[in-house]
Amino acid sequence: MNIDTFKEKLADIDADTLRDFIFGLYLQYPELSNKIEALTLANDPVVLTRVLRKRIASLKRGRRFIDYRASFDFARELEAALADIESGLLERSPEHAFDLVDQFLATAESVLNRVDDSGGAVGEVYRQAVLLWLAAAAGWRDANIDWVERIDQLYQQNDYGVLDPLLPNAHLLLTPDQLKQLAWRYENALCRALKSPEQEDKVNFVALHSGVALGQIADALHDPALYERSILIYSPQPNPLQMKSICEKYLQYEQPKSAMRYLNQAWASRFEHDRLELLDKVCVQTGDRKQLKVIRSQLFQSEQSYASFKRYLETLDEDEKEQACRSAIRQAEQGGDILRSADLLLNLGQTERAQSLVLARHQELTECFYDGLLRLAKVFEKADCNLAAAACYRALLLDILVQARSKAYGHGARYFKKLEALAKRIKVFKPLPTHHAYVEQLRSVHGRKKSFWARLES
Repeated sequence: MNIDTFKEKLADIDADTLRDFIFGLYLQYPELSNKIEALTLANDPVVLTRVLRKRIASLKRGRRFIDYRASFDFARELEAALADIESGLLERSPEHAFDLVDQFLATAESVLNRVDDSGGAVGEVYRQAVLLWLAAAAGWRDANIDWVERIDQLYQQNDYGVLDPLLPNAHLLLTPDQLKQLAWRYENALCRALKSPEQEDKVNFVALHSGVALGQIADALHDPALYERSILIYSPQPNPLQMKSICEKYLQYEQPKSAMRYLNQAWASRFEHDRLELLDKVCVQTGDRKQLKVIRSQLFQSEQSYASFKRYLETLDEDEKEQACRSAIRQAEQGGDILRSADLLLNLGQTERAQSLVLARHQELTECFYDGLLRLAKVFEKADCNLAAAACYRALLLDILVQARSKAYGHGARYFKKLEALAKRIKVFKPLPTHHAYVEQLRSVHGRKKSFWARLES
């Protein structure tokens, strides 16, 4: 039943039937009781606030440790409380909504101290609560509250990082002048902190904290120059990572010319790819197609991946593409990363060339990343390139056995079965050992890994 039909059917049900059904849910499903209570109190914000305040207070009083698996259900409970505040109070009584979300945020430390939030679900709920806090404050806008001070006080409690959305989204509540007041406050704090005597082997956390805050206010003001200043005050000679972040900020707000001040400089070789990627974005924003072709050619030369080649093709005229494809095929066959080269050849329809490449360099397969190698094996198998597929599966199996990863022996057993099936379809194994010779060698070297061989027999 689609959603529109469902709504029509609901409208046809009389009120008494719906009331009895909801009452039944309330009695039989305790996990729904809070949601149903909030629904029944939607027209009485004072009582609803009292009920929700009790739910929030119980969070702070809680002492039970919540493990990783239980953290996701717990996060859904927190999310339900926020949803009840938003749906029941935000529009009708933003003052009560603000009060409750403010109390909710105050539970962050005590809650996160007793939760294994490795999955980040609980922290994410608190980040959502920050946006609700701003929305409720904007709806209320009590003139007796110094909102600049109030936001700064809340930001100072950001020990767990769950309040990170506060300053970048402060424009939802504060005026541009108020945001500039906050920026002035954090810039002064940063400058004072940098003037204090440095302690050897210790990070100046006050300066770092204030610099981050200033950069986040720059986001709220949509002011990349302020973001740049937040870095330059702390680091007058920015390193490549800092230059990259400054350029990204200018590009985010479509000011590519300002980014070019850094992109025209020489970067350390290991950051050259990042510089080229940023130059790519500059060319897109400025519409410089000629330079874009040059940049994407350089990116392809450094990566030699199909993704980078495809982007390069987008800049070429139709009469240039055929020659570019022939050149890419030659490059893939001449060297570079074996997985990327094989993938490029396969995507260019050069299946036999890809198989020849892998067979000629099959000893390199054991050094490849597991996921990429598995994808390549499946592509070769689907393309009926059985010998290349066998080379990939052999490398995958060897990786598991050499590292004695017993938890992966089930995967290893499947690869072995794959190899047996492929061997029946392969007539000539050169340059690889025959399947029989390969198995003999495998038993000779890894025969004592009895749990693996037992998997095969079972």
